[in-house]
Amino acid sequence: MTDPVLINLDQGVLTVTFNRPEKKNAMTNGIYDQINEAISRAEHEAQIKVVVLTGAGDFFSAGNDIADFMTQPPEGETSPVVKLLLRLANTDIPIVAAVNGPAIGIGTTILLHCDKVYAVDSAFFSTPFVSLGVVPEAGSSLLMPKYLGYQMAARLLIFAERITAEEAKDCGLIGHLCAVDQLTEVVAEEARRIAKLPKKTIRQAKRLMRRNEETLTERIAYEMEQFGEALRSAESKEAMAAFIEKRSPNFAQFDTEA
Repeated sequence: MTDPVLINLDQGVLTVTFNRPEKKNAMTNGIYDQINEAISRAEHEAQIKVVVLTGAGDFFSAGNDIADFMTQPPEGETSPVVKLLLRLANTDIPIVAAVNGPAIGIGTTILLHCDKVYAVDSAFFSTPFVSLGVVPEAGSSLLMPKYLGYQMAARLLIFAERITAEEAKDCGLIGHLCAVDQLTEVVAEEARRIAKLPKKTIRQAKRLMRRNEETLTERIAYEMEQFGEALRSAESKEAMAAFIEKRSPNFAQFDTEA
């Protein structure tokens, strides 16, 4: 039996591939559990620096598997999909998405929790919740108006419209467009670059960006507190020394703890 999720670790990059191409990579509770476990693994294994999410075949994800969803609907924070979404909302591990085709439902809303999103130029994006008689999920009713603007959020969440990859890039849902035959190589190269950055520092930076809003002066004070702590770290000392010595820093030597 084919594994519905493929996990591959290479050069600090943990690639998670949704592997149900015959079902357009529709998500089941089992798939949510495996993605959640992969991100948890990245949080606890020092050698994993970044997680890449992608799909097999020519679809990123068609959203929830309706049959699985109807037989095992989500019930509170213990359900696999809610546990995954809470993990995504709270993790400080960098998440990169390689959208290899259409992204529907949670296939789109999951992107709101990714730090870099690449997509093929033939992809499209849709959140047809109202068409199915349900309401938005994954925090999209908060995040889409905030990040994409109200008009685009309304098109997706209220009117169940489909948007093109170009429109998705223009509004900020995705960051980079690629040709179909270039996506894998481009994302792999960028993920390997990220994996060479100091894991501790990149996680601190993400935590700062995800921190709840506060006054500007409070944020400046908190940032400087964290900056001073980071400046005293071994990673920072290595970066400074490498700069002075005109060489590439070696952060891998510090990969002894997550």
